[in-house]
Amino acid sequence: MRTRQEHGPPRILGAARDLALPALREAVDGLHPDLARLCGYHFGWCGIDGSLVESKEGKFLRAALVLLCGQAVGAPAADVLPGAVAVELVHNFSLLHDDIMDNDDHRRGRPSAWVAFGLANAILAGDALIGLALDQLTGLKNEAGRTATRMLAEALNEMIRGQAADLALDSAPAAEVTAEHYMAATYKTTALLYSCAAIGVTLGGGSAEVATVLGGACRKLGLSWQMANDLENIWGDPAVTGKPVQGDLRQAKKTLPVIAALRSRSAAGTQLAGAFSDTAPAESDLYAQAMLIERAGGREHVETLSRRYLDQALAELTTALPASAVVTELADLFRFIVPSVARSGAAGGGEVRALGAAG
Repeated sequence: MRTRQEHGPPRILGAARDLALPALREAVDGLHPDLARLCGYHFGWCGIDGSLVESKEGKFLRAALVLLCGQAVGAPAADVLPGAVAVELVHNFSLLHDDIMDNDDHRRGRPSAWVAFGLANAILAGDALIGLALDQLTGLKNEAGRTATRMLAEALNEMIRGQAADLALDSAPAAEVTAEHYMAATYKTTALLYSCAAIGVTLGGGSAEVATVLGGACRKLGLSWQMANDLENIWGDPAVTGKPVQGDLRQAKKTLPVIAALRSRSAAGTQLAGAFSDTAPAESDLYAQAMLIERAGGREHVETLSRRYLDQALAELTTALPASAVVTELADLFRFIVPSVARSGAAGGGEVRALGAAG
């Protein structure tokens, strides 16, 4: 991976971007012109009219994981680059469709693709990105390519199951939601991260055992990341996150801090159950709900879980691979990915006792 002036994770991500972006753009440019323009807009390369704009591209976290995992088993970047491009395409398929399902009308400070280009075109563009992703791997005429293609297909199936579980979570009555429901929904995040490691190792010539262990580390990373995002979406600094404070509460989303508080069997949890609605609350109620979640121990519990999963991910990383400069870079990237709100220590005393699968 090419060296940039930045240091640490920003350098790693910048190098991954430099490597993957040309192949990513080449793949997208091969689509029907209307879909290529929509995807170019979604990726941040152009405006609605197709004119070039100042770049607003994503962070290429998944590409970086693929490239580093391949490098960790001794492969040059060129050997695993198709996998890095494939996972970025699948990730962006999921973003296009998630924005539609979640009715999110903005992404990266601009109207979402479905708002700018219409619902039908955005759905079709997401489908097209899946096809491009598979093309990246089916073009590799060897056993590693066939295995990586299967891994990507399995990740897609898991992501879709996770998204279905997330939609079910949205529609389930708050009183009936458990941590098991939440954990099923996390596959929409963790499945692709697992495949990043597994595909990188496989295309890099590593063993199936290393691919499995390192994939498991990245799945734990995904759990930590998802839980940290739950915290950030209630208590994060809008100046840092770019999102309004208490955003998930505004949408009555049943994230893990909410579930933890509701099932805490505490006085604050009981009070929250009486106040929490399956419909969007009044703006004046958001702060009170956040305080009840914190008093019931929901915030502290999820902070602890997120840190625990990150620690487990780091431990599995060092189990899968011998110590090296690349493993150090992977560990640094793991820590960088998880928002600091989940690494800052507990917010105070809590009353959460047990949460089943997430405990």
